[in-house]
Amino acid sequence: MTRTKRPVRRSILMALSAAALLATGAAASWTLATAQMHQHQHGAEAPKDNWLVRLAPDARTEAIQRQFRGFETTMAEVAYRYTEMYWGGVDGNWDYAAHMHEELRKALELGLERRPQYRQSAEAFLLKTTLPQVGDAINKKDPALFKQRIDSLRAGCTSCHAAEKHGFIKIALPTVRRNPLEKP
Repeated sequence: MTRTKRPVRRSILMALSAAALLATGAAASWTLATAQMHQHQHGAEAPKDNWLVRLAPDARTEAIQRQFRGFETTMAEVAYRYTEMYWGGVDGNWDYAAHMHEELRKALELGLERRPQYRQSAEAFLLKTTLPQVGDAINKKDPALFKQRIDSLRAGCTSCHAAEKHGFIKIALPTVRRNPLEKP
């Protein structure tokens, strides 16, 4: 073989290799994209045994309300957010504490949307008083002020429970961490 044919042959071989590699990558990407699309489309379909779809349309709202179980699911989320906010503040993880503070507020607001009969007490003892004060302490990143405001929030929660005929629910400081977060 002559010297001029070798570089041409090598160039053709390299071009074919590059084209094969490009085609393999495109095929793999297409397979992945169609698999994800299929998964998303499949998940969008309602299961045939969907309990809500089986109900008459006018019975669905009441069924959904039963699933929320009054205000107790709101209180479960609030307890979780309170605990996480507390540990965030104690650890000096102020961004996490602020996030949990906002999520706690939203959980209360959504719960009150479903159960407006509790709004007057929630606003008097929490939403317009102690909860914004805790948020202020978090924004100031002041550990001593935070602990003081947490005590006020606890008292507000306990007072709210008493006002709503649940005086047997008295809020304490959290003692157990629920999320394994790294301390800053």
